[in-house]
Amino acid sequence: MRNSTLLPTTTLIALALSATVGCSVDVSGPARSTSTQAHSSSASSSASSATSSASSSAGATGTLRITGSYSTQTADCSGRDVVIAGSSNKLVFKGTCGSITLTGGYNTIAVEAVDTLQVLGGGNEAYVKSVSAIQLTGAAYTTVHWVAGAGAGSDPDVSGTGGTNTVEKISEQDYEDKIAS
Repeated sequence: MRNSTLLPTTTLIALALSATVGCSVDVSGPARSTSTQAHSSSASSSASSATSSASSSAGATGTLRITGSYSTQTADCSGRDVVIAGSSNKLVFKGTCGSITLTGGYNTIAVEAVDTLQVLGGGNEAYVKSVSAIQLTGAAYTTVHWVAGAGAGSDPDVSGTGGTNTVEKISEQDYEDKIAS
C-alpha cells in the first residue's frame, strides 16, 4: 500500500498567489483539521493575510523586507537592514539604514543614508545621499548615484563594478531633485 501526503490547502493557495502575483509569500498554515468546513474557512483567512503581508514586513530580526512588485513606498529605516526581493518598485528610505541588499530587478530606490548598499539584481537604479560601501555582486545594468561617503570628505568603497554597471558621484541638488520627482 502506498502512502501519499497532500499539501494543506493554505500552502496550495500561497503557492498559487506567489505564482500569480510574482511575490514570495511566507505562510504558516493552521493545524490540520478533520473538519472540512473549518479547514476551508481558515484557509481563506490565511490566504487574505498572506496577500496583505506580501508587499513588506518587518521580521523578528528587525529587517525590513520588500517582496512585492510594481509598488511605490516610503519607509523609515531607523537603523534596520533592508532586503528588497521584489521588482519594478519605487522605494524611498528615510533615516539611516544598516545595510540594503537589493536582489530584485528594475527597482528605483532613494536612500538618505546606508552603511552598505549591496546590489545583486539587474537593471536597478539607486540614489544614495550617504554611503560607506557599494557592492555590485552579480549585478548587471545597474546605476548607483551617490552624493557623499559616510566619513567627512571620503568616498565610498566600491567593489564589483563590472562592465555594465555605473557608479557615479552626483550633487546633493541632483539627489534632492530626483527624490522630489
